[in-house]
Order: sequence, then C-alpha cells, then structure tokens
Amino acid sequence: MQVSRIREEVKDMLDEYDAYGSGNLKIDFLPIGDDEDFKQKLRFMGIPEVQVNVREKDKIEVANVYMGIAIFYEDKKEVIPVIQNTSSLEYDLTSAIIKLTNKETSTIGFLSGHDEFDINAQNSAQFRQELAKQYELQKVEIKDGAPIDEKISTLVVAGPKSIIGEREKYEIDQFIMRGGKAVFLIDPINMPPGTIQANPLSTGLNDLLSHHGVELGNNLVADYASHDNLTYSQGGFMTVTRPYPYFPKVLKEYKFLTGETSEGLAADHIITGKLDSLTLPWTSSLKIRISADNQQVKADILAQTSKGASTVQSPYDLNPGGQQFRPPSSSRNSFIVAAILSGEFKSFYNGKDIPPVVDDAIADEESDDSSRETKSESEPTKIVVVGTSQILNQVSPAGMAFFQNTLDYLALGGQLIGIRSQKLSDRSFQTEPGGATRLLIKLICIGLVPTLVAIIGVMRFLLKRRARQMIESFGRV
Repeated sequence: MQVSRIREEVKDMLDEYDAYGSGNLKIDFLPIGDDEDFKQKLRFMGIPEVQVNVREKDKIEVANVYMGIAIFYEDKKEVIPVIQNTSSLEYDLTSAIIKLTNKETSTIGFLSGHDEFDINAQNSAQFRQELAKQYELQKVEIKDGAPIDEKISTLVVAGPKSIIGEREKYEIDQFIMRGGKAVFLIDPINMPPGTIQANPLSTGLNDLLSHHGVELGNNLVADYASHDNLTYSQGGFMTVTRPYPYFPKVLKEYKFLTGETSEGLAADHIITGKLDSLTLPWTSSLKIRISADNQQVKADILAQTSKGASTVQSPYDLNPGGQQFRPPSSSRNSFIVAAILSGEFKSFYNGKDIPPVVDDAIADEESDDSSRETKSESEPTKIVVVGTSQILNQVSPAGMAFFQNTLDYLALGGQLIGIRSQKLSDRSFQTEPGGATRLLIKLICIGLVPTLVAIIGVMRFLLKRRARQMIESFGRV
C-alpha cells in the first residue's frame, strides 16, 4: 500500500471539496504521534490503527498508521474507517455528507411475509451494508390490516413467492396514494433453491400494477442476441460455463454487424444513464398500459432487450445444456423488462369496499374500518416495476448499482447516482448478428484458416523448389 500516494490523493480530493464548499467545510489533517489518549479516541470513534508496508530509503518497513476520515456535523458524525484506495472515496464522502446534513434519514421498507427477498438475511449482507450507509432499513408486514408506517418513504416488494391478499394490496395501494414511492421486483417463476425446475408464479399483483400502468407478462424472456453466461456444477466436480439466453444482458446500445442499432438502457434517465449493461436473470416482459383514467401518469422505459429476444411460455426448459427451442429471427423482437411510472395515480380501490382482514384472530381484535376512508387519488409519486427480483440474489456490480440508483432517485432525487456510476463499465463486444450474417461468418471462419494454411504451404514449396533449381544451375558455394 502506497501510503504517501493515497494521502496525496485524499488531500487533492478534499481540496476540491473545500473549493466547492464556499467556506462551509473545515478540513483538518491531524498528526497522531505518540498521543495515546488521542489514539484511544480514534479507536472509540471507529478509526483503527492498521499496519502497512512503507518504503524508506530502499527498504520496506512495517509502520502503524491511521488512514480514516471522520465527518462531523452538529452533534452527528460519520466515519470512513480505512481508506485503502480512493476509487470510491468521492461516493463515500458525498454519501456521508448527505446523510449528516439531511434533517431526516429516509426509511426504506421491504415487504415481508410472502417469502420475499430478505434484507436481513446473511446472503444479503452486501446489499444491507451499502444501503445502510444512507437509509434506515425496515421490514414491513401488512397482514394485520394496519396502514404502512408513515415514516417509510419507499416500499420495496421484491420477489414474493405467494399470493398477496386483497387487504395487503389495499394497504400498498393506499401507501402509494399517500405519496409513497414503490419498487416492484416481481419474479415470473418459482424455482426451488439448487434446482432448475421452474413453475409459473402468481403473486396477485398483476391487476394492481396493470391498473397503475404496467402489465406483467406471464412468461420468461430469452434474448438470443445479447445474454450473459451461466456457470454451474456438472457431475459434482466440474464447473461449466455456457451462454444462457434466459439471462438477458441489457446494453446501453445494441450494435449488430448489419449496422443496425437499438437502445437498451435508457440513456436519458438518471437511473440507467451511466450504466453500460444490466443482466436481468429469469425476467418476464412488461407492457405499458396507461388507461384513460390515469392520464396524469407518465411511463418511461428503463430497460429493454435487444431485437433478438422472444418470450417463452410454461412449461419451461431452463436446462443450460438442453436443446431449447430457438424461434426464427423473423419472430424475435425487443421487450420491455424495467419501467418507471410517475405522476398522480388513481386508487385501484376507488369506489370499492375496503377488503376485510382475512386472519380471523386479527379481525376479531380491532379491525373496524368504518371510520377509515379510501384515498382515491395520490400525491405526485413514482412506481418502478422490474420483471425479476434476481438482481438482488445474483449479486453483480451493475445489478447493485441499478437497485441503489433506483432507491436514490426515489428517496433523494439522484444526488449520488452520477458518482456511483462513474466506476461501472462494461467491455462487452457487439451483440450476436442475425442468422444469415452469422452463417456467413461461420463459413468464412471454417474455410479461411485451412485456405491460409494451404496457401502458405504452397508458397513454401514453390520457394524451396526455386532455391533448389538455382543451386543446381549455378552450383553450391
């Protein structure tokens, strides 16, 4: 670790913050020395002493140093314990400053009770740690018929595996009517862990989402022109990697060898504008359907597949080594897989009775809804719909950035998105060409190499024969 270089880079970055801060920042570099009391304060603060190798006079020595930053505002503080490199420092600093200066920390609620994505699970630790830097995180259960907590600004419905009842949908609908933002990551299939056996999955949400402007497709999308690979174990001891059309890879722009191009990730939207690619495993298609009653709602496409995709109906053959049916190129198309709705929404339950609480034990207690009034129209708000929740389970930098960008846009207005996306880049080659072009390329590849070898062999033979003739004519030297 080059401590002096990191120190200079940190100083340069803080100088930029100071210049843009217009006198609102005070920055101090504090020497530690042998002050044991100060070292103890740093440890209590969360900045540890670390051992690093430093080069001094052509020798490498071990030194004990402190490489953290503490940010203070009023009676609050945020700490970056150790700076090992500066690639994410701008994001970490800005995130800490926003968190300190915001009067209230936004609370993100994760719906639970239907085997959804669990933000508190051990395998969700990476997501949880990143989100906790900026938000309060809370699990939300609504089976008791109580309204969703008003302190929750954004509700995430990620991968429910069972039916969400009418009363629960009512509470979600009324949360949106209050101006709450919502993110729906809805899987089209139920796949038991460790298997590739899938059954169609119904969550009961399609009528609610369709009313608000997005219809979930009862299908799986397979993109034969732009997809990621699936790595799996075969025979228990061999790892195999195969191209997998059920992992559509949405690019910023699709470029075909025919010269044709099409947009994948919305370049003009802050959520996706700086992402190069996004893989959406086992996703369904979406259709935007804004009804005449919802003319105050605007729909924007965030992600769509290449034009080499098709939809597949149940029963599904998800075996990566199987011979999945590939539809002809003429029947392939582009499909929406992520969208955002913005505006003032009409309640799905406008003019309807409030659905009763199904649980008898709860209903007998205090479920008198006679004094409750259904809010019929929302405050200006936003709803994001994605055809899969697997971006949370198949952790990837782009998937994590997309989800964080979505939450930041809904909760903060996108203050951190540009910084986070700076370091994300995809170096994928251009997408798969069409059938005729692909066949031509195959023929060229098959025939070109043997032809070149034959030409080189003939040339060498002719050169050797010519040299032998010259030697025979003039004699050896």
